[in-house]
Amino acid sequence: MPENHGAETGAAATPLDLMTEGEAKALATRIEGHWHRLGHTTVKVWAEAVDPSSRPVVWVIQSNLVNGLPPARQ
Repeated sequence: MPENHGAETGAAATPLDLMTEGEAKALATRIEGHWHRLGHTTVKVWAEAVDPSSRPVVWVIQSNLVNGLPPARQ
């Protein structure tokens, strides 16, 4: 079970919703594949650790999407 992290003010603790490195990379691959199948082969998506020294490591998905859309074709 994930650790609960509540605010120092005594607010109710909520579990963190984190992915492992493998899960984050798999999601990035799925998202990039979706855009590529739609013909937007310039879209790049990757997983990145916010702070690799933190425990647990927090992974985020980054991309070159602009306002949620593929970059303009050149």
